[in-house]
Parts: sequence; C-alpha cells; structure tokens
Amino acid sequence: MSQRQALPIGIQTFEDLRTGGADYLYIDKTAHIHEMTKLTKGYYFLSRPRRFGKSMLCSTLQALFEGKQELFEGLYIHDKWDWSENFPVVRIDLSAANYKDLGAVETRVWINLNRNAEFHGIELKITDSLGGAFEELILRIYQKYDKKVVVLIDEYDKPIQDTLSNEDDLASNSLDVLRGFYSALKASDQYIRFCFMTGITKFTGVGLFSGANNFNDISLDQRYASICGFTQNELETNFGDYFDGVNMEEVQAWYNGYNYLGDKVYNPFDILMFLDKGAYFDNYWWDSGQPSFIAKIFSQGKVMPYQIDNLVLPSEELKQFDLNHLNLVSLLWQAGYLTIAEQIKIPMRGYRYRMAIPNNEVQVSLNKLFFSDLTTLRQSSQHHNYKAYDAIIDNQLGDFEKAIKAMFASIPYNNYVQNNINKFEGYYASVIYAYLMALGLKTRTEEAISSGRIDMVMESPTHIYVVEFKVNAPKPEGDERGEALDQIHEKKYYEPYLNDGRKIVLIGMHFSEEEKNLNWFKPEEWKLNQNTNN
Repeated sequence: MSQRQALPIGIQTFEDLRTGGADYLYIDKTAHIHEMTKLTKGYYFLSRPRRFGKSMLCSTLQALFEGKQELFEGLYIHDKWDWSENFPVVRIDLSAANYKDLGAVETRVWINLNRNAEFHGIELKITDSLGGAFEELILRIYQKYDKKVVVLIDEYDKPIQDTLSNEDDLASNSLDVLRGFYSALKASDQYIRFCFMTGITKFTGVGLFSGANNFNDISLDQRYASICGFTQNELETNFGDYFDGVNMEEVQAWYNGYNYLGDKVYNPFDILMFLDKGAYFDNYWWDSGQPSFIAKIFSQGKVMPYQIDNLVLPSEELKQFDLNHLNLVSLLWQAGYLTIAEQIKIPMRGYRYRMAIPNNEVQVSLNKLFFSDLTTLRQSSQHHNYKAYDAIIDNQLGDFEKAIKAMFASIPYNNYVQNNINKFEGYYASVIYAYLMALGLKTRTEEAISSGRIDMVMESPTHIYVVEFKVNAPKPEGDERGEALDQIHEKKYYEPYLNDGRKIVLIGMHFSEEEKNLNWFKPEEWKLNQNTNN
C-alpha cells in the first residue's frame, strides 16, 4: 500500500500546501481557474458558504499571478499559463475578525490596506478615507511595477454578516463603510488586470454589482459549479485508500448534496474532518460555528421548518440580497443551509429553483435550531429526547406519546404569551417535525396525495406511521376513533404506502389549546381486511 498523502487540515495558503514538508493532498481546481483567468481583463464574484475553500482559491490565484510556477507542477494549468509575466497582487481578507462594532470594521480594513502597502514597499499618504487609501494603494503599486494590479478580496461581506443580528443599524452602517471602500475599484479600473471577490451573500447596495466594473457573478455558472468543494468523482480518484471500508452511500447522505447547477459537491471541511477522525460521522461543518443572524432570522420569518424543503424561488431572489428586506429562504441558500434541487425553466421569464436541504448533517442541525427557536428549549438538554426516536424505531407508541407530552410540557409558558400560536395545528406540527428531524428520524409533513394532504408521515425500517393532528377537537369516548383518525380513514391517507412492504400504523393526535399539550393519542395498525369505509 502506497503512503497516504496528508490531509490539509489547518493549511491556510496554497504555497504552504504545495511546499510543506508533508505531501499534502490537493484536489486540482486549476482547470476552473484557467477558464476564469484566460481573458486579459475580468471582475468575478463567487458566493459559497463558509468553510467551502474560498480562501484557498484566493491563495491559489495569488500564487498564479505572482508567477510561482514551481507550485503548479503537475496541475492542469501548468503548461497553459504564460509564466514569463507576473503581476502585483493586492489581497484583502476580511474573514479574520469578529465585527462587533463599526470601529472593528474600519480597523480591519485599515489593517489590510497597511499590510498590502508594507508588502509592496509603499507608504500610504491618505489616512482619513478607506476608499481613498485603497485607490491610492492600487495606483501606486501600478506605478511602481508598471504593471496592472490583481485584486483579490476574500469574504467581502463578513462585516455585514457578523452584524445582521444586531438590533441597531450596525449592519447598514457596515455596508456604508464597505461601499465607500469598494468604490475604489470602479475609480481604479484602468489599473486593474483582474479582480476576484468571494463572499456568502451578494448584497445589493454595496456598489459592486453595477457600473463600469460590474462583477461577473459565477455562483450559479455551470462552468464553475465545482470550483469549490469536492465532487464524488474527486473523492473516488484522489483520496487513495482513505475510503476503504467506508459506506459511501452513507457518506453521500451525510455530507454531499450541494448543487450549483453542475455536479453535486461535498463541503471539503466535512470530508477532511470525517477522514481525520477515522471515518466517524459527526456534524463537523455545523459545529464549527454558524452566522449569528440565522437564529434571529428564523424567529422573524414566517416559514415553518417543514416548509423550507421544497420551496420554489425565482432566480432573482437567489442572486441578490437586500439588507432592508431580509428573505429567509434566499439567506438560508446563500449560507449553505439549502441547495438547489431542481432548475425550472419558465418560458420568456427565466428560471425558478426548487430548494432542498442538502444532506443529513444540515437537516438534523437545522431542525435543532428550529426546535430551539420554536420552543426556547435546547433539545440536547431534554432527557426524553431519544425516547421518542427509540419508541418509533421499536414501535413502542405508548413511550412515543409520553415523550411528546413531556416535550410540550417543557416549553415555557412565556412562549405562548402575547400570541395565539397554540391554537393552530401548524405550530404543533412544526414543533414535532423539528423535534423528530433533529433526532434523525425520517419525517415528512403536508405530504400531498390525490385525496388531500397528510399532516405527517414518519418512517422506521419496519413501519410507516400516518399521522393527523387536530386542535380543540372533541375528546373521543369509548372506542371512537376521533376526528383525526376518522379523517385518515375517510381520505384513505394510507393508500400510497400499501405496496411498501412495511407495516402501516395510523395515528390520531389531538391537542388542547388550553392545556398547550397533547390531550388524546390513538394509534391503529392498518390491516388488509379491516373495513376502511367506517
């Protein structure tokens, strides 16, 4: 067996990766880079979620334009690049700070400007204007080398992302600061050879996506769909024996699924950590931190957890983001919590996109966050959590009923104050859905069939559970089925699953607005010879 290449965990720059003492594994992305850089002029913008390899991509571009030919030996671009000419590079990296106030935003930008000036042996004379200093930097570098300048901006929007959850106008003020700073690009156009910018969100109002230096947004360009992230083919052809004995279908279910209109890709951070930990499945990307605005946006949004998977959005809602009109679904997509399941062409009107949650890691983690927001409970702190999961897997429905009651009983009374959410079936469905999905139980809601919509379907390896919810329904007496079970039978909600091979269990669940909890629960195993018309 040949020696494994080292996993590049913690490697921040392309040069370190290619010249370090260890033989680091590198997935060659230079074919994409060659496509992007072959013109004599270009402004490009790439949106990808955090920890997707954007910084390494910027570092690779820097080494290429600086003419470090030895780093590219054996890579696609090596014999296609003109190594006789190199270019000075300005690298702006806004990913390294935590922006808690406007001063932190301005300070980080000044640090970047001064660092670049020092690297190129230039002393900036303008010290009272970020945009003016940036413009001066580009001009003086051009004059010093008599060559056009390459500008690389990594995580251009992080100061805005970090301040979105603030109650004040900090995000808007941060945008104003950055607008003034980035205005130097348009003013310096004649001195720029190439400009590449990465971020999570394409914010309107920054002044970058219109005018003379209108950035070419390649975020949903098929040619660049896998410029960041790992494809399935790249895993199978580059990782040697790392995946020997590993169930690749399970790896795909956990970590694959991001679609940018080309081959689906894995988040590279997930894959590297998964392999480094001995092929141990865990929520590596999620646990590495989430933008602080996500929880806040959930509480402001009108979309329930079960609704975000399968929503359809017009292309314009995905491509730009208005700070003054926060769109929950487009924000979730740009941040990596949703992906494109289907591109739908609308004659004479462009495209729409059907959205989906990309994989198990995001599905479970996102619903934990939803559950916490809906109930103000930390799901990991609830002792009854996995009792609900085990009860469904083992078909112990008495235990399932107890776990659901215990969960709702744990929700603080304050959650119901100043609203009437406990009157609506959607609230109970959302809480249970988020609760079960966060446990990893296969669950679907509002499943459309020919006779109507099923409130919820749960699955285990041996059973399919068809569930109907009612709020404030009359409490059944004796052997009465009750409104919920009656509706299941009347609409024949079980019919789509008759050929599945697993046992079918019908469950009626009644909730009480007054009690704010489940007050009647009845399971019924469907049998072939039972009279379903009653």
